[in-house]
Amino acid sequence: VQKTRMALHQALISLMRTQKYDAILVQDILDHANVGRSTFYSHFRDKDELLLGGMDHLREFLNVAQQEAKQGVTHRYETVIGFSGAMFAHAGENRDVYHSLLGGVGWVIVSRGMEEILMQLVSKEAKPLYQAGPPPALPFELFVHFIVTTFWSVMTWWISQRNAMPAQTVDTHFRSLVLPAMAVRLR
Repeated sequence: VQKTRMALHQALISLMRTQKYDAILVQDILDHANVGRSTFYSHFRDKDELLLGGMDHLREFLNVAQQEAKQGVTHRYETVIGFSGAMFAHAGENRDVYHSLLGGVGWVIVSRGMEEILMQLVSKEAKPLYQAGPPPALPFELFVHFIVTTFWSVMTWWISQRNAMPAQTVDTHFRSLVLPAMAVRLR
């Protein structure tokens, strides 16, 4: 089961390296993975569900990156965005895949999935720090929303650039945008 799911996901990613996500048909994925239609539909409702299913690996990858970021930070609140460098690096290495999604249904699907993943990561790290100080006037949910949507906005902008800066540079810029706000809210 896991091998079939992986083969289908890899076929989708391979196709996305050469064409827009919205143009890919389930039959294209089946042909590329050498999997039958009934097998595909026993695992996934459609290609959108296949796309979302692949995000489980990304969730695990970002969780690990978040935990590793706790080593050597200057300020505890920096761990809240410990995922950012790893996520930008991942997107940079797979830029053609991310670019295949831009402007279409696939980007909407990935954006929703990523925002959910990032909301969980940010909330988990920020909540203890947020509650440690005096009662804040800013609702916690709004703070988390600000961090996550700022990250995803920077990611979207970066992926859409033709001559994009290196992942490490865009991560530095993202951090320059949010760390001052975090320093005020999370002590």
